[in-house]
Amino acid sequence: MKLLCFQEELVRSLQLATRVLPTKTSIPALNGIVLETRNDQLFCFGSDLENGIEIKVPGVTIITPGRVVLGGRTFYDVIRHLPPGRIEMGITEEGRTFGIKAANTFFTLNILPAEEYPAVPDGLKTVYLYTEEQTEAPGQAPLFSLPAAMFEEAVRQSIYATAPNDSRPFLSSVLWEIKPESLRLVATDINRLVIKDLKINGNSEDSFLVPVKSLKEMATIFGNDPEREIIFFLINRQLYAAGNGIIYYTRLINAQFPRYEQVIPESFDGEARFNRTTLTNALTRSLLIDRAVKLSFTPDLLTIFASDPELGQFVEEVSCSFSAEPFEIGFNAQYLIDFLKVVDSEEEIVFRLSNGMKASVMQVKEDKAYTYVLMPLRLNY
Repeated sequence: MKLLCFQEELVRSLQLATRVLPTKTSIPALNGIVLETRNDQLFCFGSDLENGIEIKVPGVTIITPGRVVLGGRTFYDVIRHLPPGRIEMGITEEGRTFGIKAANTFFTLNILPAEEYPAVPDGLKTVYLYTEEQTEAPGQAPLFSLPAAMFEEAVRQSIYATAPNDSRPFLSSVLWEIKPESLRLVATDINRLVIKDLKINGNSEDSFLVPVKSLKEMATIFGNDPEREIIFFLINRQLYAAGNGIIYYTRLINAQFPRYEQVIPESFDGEARFNRTTLTNALTRSLLIDRAVKLSFTPDLLTIFASDPELGQFVEEVSCSFSAEPFEIGFNAQYLIDFLKVVDSEEEIVFRLSNGMKASVMQVKEDKAYTYVLMPLRLNY
């Protein structure tokens, strides 16, 4: 293998590829990044067995094709510390090291045994053929596609209501419900529930659980380019996301998601409307005393109260429109702020409230495509 490339392009590709490398593994080869030439193009690939990513490196001239496995993080560190400009790379004559030359700098890195690297999933080739060569394998049509910016927003507006480190699979994942031209994301940590509906391009029907960690990675990898379209595939119970020369895949979670529809209230005891910024700022100040807040509603006013025996008390009045008899209810202020922070809008926030220990709902004005259901707190004051 011998090739010419540009430092700026290679470092961007390796930055993404190294994101999936394991921090700890019993398979040393998984610490590596695979460089492979195909069809006069260079691809880099990384995996931790659960997730993987393949990236087409632009601006590469292939002199001699080939395949090599290099220590991933070391290779990335070497490339990112080189000056911008052209790089010459290739396997040295003895075949045990990989040479990297840029301007007056020269590195040789040890090569990892390629035969010890785990096999790449077959679905990767299927997705590549469809996205790069417009060749559709029998029975492997895409699930759907949607704009990357829309996907990134949906992930940001759902994963905060999960418990990524919980041992219960449905709490560390997000439910995808796919129907013709629609995708619903559902997330919960038991105390709250998020439902986000999206319009998509596709006619498939399916449902499955996607790990929270994988969703974060996909949003980061594809969300940086708002003009990008992401195409999703489901092959052998692995979810593939592809766009702009990048293919990311992840294993799905094998578990049942609770029947979330039963949690969504059908009626409420009152409705309050707020300015998003005003309410966010007031609740943020209440956190200085305690996460638990008491909300006291009257027709034109909300009084927010927090108390801690050691720190003191907090009281703030916020203007609101409230349609019901006055009543009080407790919430975790951070849970309220989590919703308010991911809403990119200065429109009214609608808070539909329930007395007692029943669930309440927050939405942006009349937008029914994004629903936040949360349980109240029992307060001692």
